[in-house]
Amino acid sequence: MPRVRPVVVTALAIAAFSVSVAGQEEKAKGKKHVLVHAVCPNSEGGPLQITVNPWTAFLDQGDDTVWKLQTNRPQDNTIKIEAKAESDWPYPDRELSGETEVTFERMKGNAKGDDYLYNITLYCGTDKVVIDPRVRVGP
Repeated sequence: MPRVRPVVVTALAIAAFSVSVAGQEEKAKGKKHVLVHAVCPNSEGGPLQITVNPWTAFLDQGDDTVWKLQTNRPQDNTIKIEAKAESDWPYPDRELSGETEVTFERMKGNAKGDDYLYNITLYCGTDKVVIDPRVRVGP
């Protein structure tokens, strides 16, 4: 029996190390959120006020990014995220849109250390406003 104990301890130490490394890899591939708040008029007309938090989204290599639209008018709104034509983009999809949320996934492996230019287009009904924040991957 005494010989079994060192083997069990070693196996537990290896298992603990494996869990620790797996946790670090999972942590590196997280989801970052960008909140886009828009005040839309009750009748026709484009957004009256827009805030983007954070303006520059700081991402780690492998992160997914979620843009969430918060607005005072819950229907008839659209948010569109698109890479600018002259800019590279860290994700395979260059343009996505949705009513309340847009998620970019599967970051390219070589995105680290770069700044990326993109547009957020907000529609309140048929009227739109375009703003141009930034994404930065890595240090």
